[in-house]
Amino acid sequence: MIVVCGSYGDMKRLSEILRGLREDHGDENVFPTREHLERSGICIEAHHRGKGETAETIEIRSELMKAYFDHIDRADLVVVMNEKNGKEYYGTGTTIEIGYALAKGKRIRFTKVPTNANILSLLEIDEEEAMRTFQ
Repeated sequence: MIVVCGSYGDMKRLSEILRGLREDHGDENVFPTREHLERSGICIEAHHRGKGETAETIEIRSELMKAYFDHIDRADLVVVMNEKNGKEYYGTGTTIEIGYALAKGKRIRFTKVPTNANILSLLEIDEEEAMRTFQ
C-alpha cells in the first residue's frame, strides 16, 4: 500500500502523482482513492477556496484524517508531495501525517528534496532514507 500525503490545494500535481502510482501499482494499492478525494471536495472548497470552515467541514475533515491514519498504518511507503504550485510546501495536515508516519516507522519519500528546517529536524530519524526523492 502506498499513501500519498500533500496539499489538496494543488490538485493538478496530486492527480499526476496518483495517476502514475495507480498505473504502476494498481488502484487498490494507492491511497487516497477517488472516493476519498470526492468526499474531500467540500473541505477543499472551504479551506483552499476561501469558502470558510463550518462544523460540517471540520467533522468531515476529522473523518478524512482518520482514514489517512488507518491507511498509513497499513502502508509500505508514504509519498509526501511536499510542493504546491512548484514550490516547497507543507500544510498543517501534511505535517501531521508526516509526523504520524515517522512515529509509525514508515518509509517516506518526498517529491522534492526537503529544505524546510522543521521538516529536516524530523528526518534525523532516518535522514538518508527520507532524502531520497520520489519522482
